[in-house]
Amino acid sequence: MAQRQQYEALPGKDTSEKEMNGTKGEPVVLGQPMKLSATEEYVLNLDPSEVAEWSVQDVIQNFLERAGLGYMAEQFSVNKINGKCLMLLTEGHLHELGISCVGDRILLSELVGLLKKKKREVDLSASKWSGVTPAPGIAYKEDCGECCLAYFCPCCLPKTYWRVTGQGVFYKREPPCGLWTEVRTEYMDYRFFKDLELKTTRKCLCCCTATELEMYVDDHDSSAAQKEGEPPNPGAFYPHVLRHPEARNVEQLIRNAWNKVRLVAE
Repeated sequence: MAQRQQYEALPGKDTSEKEMNGTKGEPVVLGQPMKLSATEEYVLNLDPSEVAEWSVQDVIQNFLERAGLGYMAEQFSVNKINGKCLMLLTEGHLHELGISCVGDRILLSELVGLLKKKKREVDLSASKWSGVTPAPGIAYKEDCGECCLAYFCPCCLPKTYWRVTGQGVFYKREPPCGLWTEVRTEYMDYRFFKDLELKTTRKCLCCCTATELEMYVDDHDSSAAQKEGEPPNPGAFYPHVLRHPEARNVEQLIRNAWNKVRLVAE
């Protein structure tokens, strides 16, 4: 009768978490963070609006020499590369300037790219419109009570501060009479906008017409109520209403910025 072959278990090495990571609970470092050079930090700290006003000599002193590319001063001077032109430079322009060194072209392209990135960020975060609601005027009050508060006790009226930027719409609701309640600034990103609707309404008095803008945004708070597997509810988007005399102008600003965001996404 054949005997069953016996296997002997060999003790293995205990590769505990402590041995793998050095100490228990310490995360594994997969890569070193990229550190910006002094020149890159200098460029990122520049104000694009100030750079746009630079003369040719300013570009040479404040940009080329700081980047160690002072030998290009003659090409920049002959071709009249001022601050505005600097932020519009492309790879093709560098070839036309006669910059033959590939390394310097790459460095210059990288620095100009940082300038362009900073300008885009400033343009997106800049305020295109700001206002407060309820707006002045009887037509922009909800009812007679609110109208009386606005004229006899303005501090008793809650206010909403609006700010429209290239990225989205910010609004902050302040309670009346400085009540000790939490004041938060809410943000509506253009990527989650669904629709805009401009309306004319009559609230306080039938003879007074007010302009209001309804902004339909896919807020996480409203969509969270939808159960899994259910079809989307078109009425789930509660409109954010801006009742203001400049609502028509605000609608155009938001539509233009919204279209730019959608073009970038596509």
